[in-house]
Amino acid sequence: MSFGVPDHDGECLIRVDIADAINVSDAAEWAVQTPFDVTATPVKIGTIGNLKDVNVPPGKFNLMFEALPGQPVGDYAFVLNLIFVRTEEPEFKILKAGDELTTDKVLRRDAQHG
Repeated sequence: MSFGVPDHDGECLIRVDIADAINVSDAAEWAVQTPFDVTATPVKIGTIGNLKDVNVPPGKFNLMFEALPGQPVGDYAFVLNLIFVRTEEPEFKILKAGDELTTDKVLRRDAQHG
């Protein structure tokens, strides 16, 4: 699975957490939620050239991808939060639209693993 960020703005800080509920920050520039099924651990998270192993327990999750301004957290273009929330009924949602995500509708609910 991949999430897009503007690639011309500079480096991003990626933070990963497991939470009990989805809570979108007021400072978020945009946020989405997608189903995520962890079948093997660790999960690899990062960019194509820089992946890190993250231990997430097996199960079904809603994965929230939230983009916050990088300032004042160092010299980053964005702080990207990946929050895993366990659920029996994962679903797609646009949680917060913004300049980089201008729709409030999920455009596609299927994908192919490749």
